[in-house]
Amino acid sequence: MSIFPKRTVAGSAVTIHWNLTLPPAMESAVCPYVRIGIHTPDGKTYMLFEEPVLLLPSTAAPAPPGLQQSGTYQYLNKHTPLLVLASYLAGKQPRGKLVEILTNIQNGRHYYFTWSVPPGAPPGKYTLLSEMYLNGSLKHSGTAAEDFFYVEQLDITTYSAGEVNIHNPGAEPVPAKLITYAAGQHQRPENLEVFYIAPGDSHAVNTAGKSIFLVYNEERITIPLHAWQQPRSLRNQQYHALHKEETGEPVTYVLPHEGEEAWRLTGPQRAIWEAADGMTSAIQLRETDNNSYDEMIAHGLITEIR
Repeated sequence: MSIFPKRTVAGSAVTIHWNLTLPPAMESAVCPYVRIGIHTPDGKTYMLFEEPVLLLPSTAAPAPPGLQQSGTYQYLNKHTPLLVLASYLAGKQPRGKLVEILTNIQNGRHYYFTWSVPPGAPPGKYTLLSEMYLNGSLKHSGTAAEDFFYVEQLDITTYSAGEVNIHNPGAEPVPAKLITYAAGQHQRPENLEVFYIAPGDSHAVNTAGKSIFLVYNEERITIPLHAWQQPRSLRNQQYHALHKEETGEPVTYVLPHEGEEAWRLTGPQRAIWEAADGMTSAIQLRETDNNSYDEMIAHGLITEIR
């Protein structure tokens, strides 16, 4: 089985791939009873699939006309996602095992299940339930040791003087990354820190005079610790910008994709446009010129990320 992504958060979704491979020497039909589900850290079980699966023995058949294929035609083509293939090939595998995996991907029957992680799902390790009953015998997943995923959660608490605390309330370590920029310098970070936050542990960060971003959950979540719970400003990414210099003064012309409307930005308006890169808080840009900021918001030149 394969799980995508391996690390997620509450309120998101997980896709589970299950590959059922028939024995090549199977001569008679069988109909096992299959159960696929998810065990949560707090003891709940969510069933994704629970029904009999009819398996018919494979018999070689001539290839349909027009298919450029020699020999016999036994299976319908499987359009297996590359992520599934990569998951099966991950890690150190003997050459014979890799051949077996590739053969099973083509010969097998592929099922995909999507589970919506509840908004209040507890953080921790979630394990997959895979059971196949046939004639009183129970068979589990061949990849049972890897059939799990994590729901991650990091809680942020802010204090005075730019002190921020990152807390992991879950029972599993959470890999995280801190990217630090000097104040007003957003071109290249001055420091990068990659670490684990242990279960129940906290990590203190001082954001004074810095722009510090917390990145986690396989880098899908980026939190600006220096502007925690504050909107950030972003210039409209659907507009073109043309930079010129007129009579010694820098000027920026902003043009939408369609229409004849355009804006000429100078002075504080141009400064706000340039600084609205998605990293700077709205509070900082309002200090440049509050009225110009409101006007640019009203015309859709900049937006706020909340």
